[in-house]
Amino acid sequence: MTNSKTRIWTWKQAGGSKLKVVSNIKKGIIQVFTENGDCVLEKKNLTPDQVKLIEQQFLSVVTKKPINNQYHQKDSFDPMVA
Repeated sequence: MTNSKTRIWTWKQAGGSKLKVVSNIKKGIIQVFTENGDCVLEKKNLTPDQVKLIEQQFLSVVTKKPINNQYHQKDSFDPMVA
């Protein structure tokens, strides 16, 4: 069972592959997994503020549509869209 503090995102890559990003504020971790389940990045022992900052930065860079105002900047300029 996942903890209510665990958040999971799918991060679509330019080549079509997907990465799964898992963060947990309570445990202080950020993990990135390949489609095969291989862990390619793991950060441990992060403070809650560090996890929140990484989540905010991740969502402001990766997402195209706002999930909610707490995590997404209201800047309409997207340099990745021609």
